[in-house]
Amino acid sequence: MTLPVILPLKYVNFSKSRLNEILGQNKKNLVIALLEDMVTLLQKFPEIEVYLLTKKENLDILPKKLGVKIICEDEGDLNRALEKGVRFLKGKENKVLILPLDLPFINEEDIKNLISLSKNYGGIISPSSREGTSALILPLDKKFKLHFGEKSFQKHLSEFENKKIPFQIHNSESLYYDLDTPEDVRRVLSIKLDSKTYSLLKEIIPPDNNYDNLIDK
Repeated sequence: MTLPVILPLKYVNFSKSRLNEILGQNKKNLVIALLEDMVTLLQKFPEIEVYLLTKKENLDILPKKLGVKIICEDEGDLNRALEKGVRFLKGKENKVLILPLDLPFINEEDIKNLISLSKNYGGIISPSSREGTSALILPLDKKFKLHFGEKSFQKHLSEFENKKIPFQIHNSESLYYDLDTPEDVRRVLSIKLDSKTYSLLKEIIPPDNNYDNLIDK
């Protein structure tokens, strides 16, 4: 059984606005590093087929040889774009996994667990910091309204319950933390990761920086 994974990428040049002060013009490079890290991880698993959900204007900015399938969207809203991606896959596979790109600690064990859980439950959801959703597996034969954004975790739980779709909550520390604020950057820099994301941030932030200035006051 193939498990398709949708990676949503709305705007390469305008993502990560909360990191403007410390990243400046490097925001685009960070988004691309996160994308490359995620694709490299997912491509280790033959059961997975990766779909990048993005706008046509992003295609000229992205690396040419990502090795993923592209679903183009022109929606102004992330959830409407994702619903378009989910509709594209209906009738092709049984389930879909939606993963945000900004999960710097995601690892092979996470993907193995999500693949395994997808075979046994109708839906799977993993919480992230700030009451968000870091991973969401949905059955493609059911209607499901997506709520990515503020406090999405509880909204997705309610959607599972309202639609009477059996689900399991999958807690994972490496899925819990995203990369959206200066404090998140500090967390990544405090752990030596073998990733393009870590290498880029290490290059941007001076080596003698104690990272205290990255914390939101």
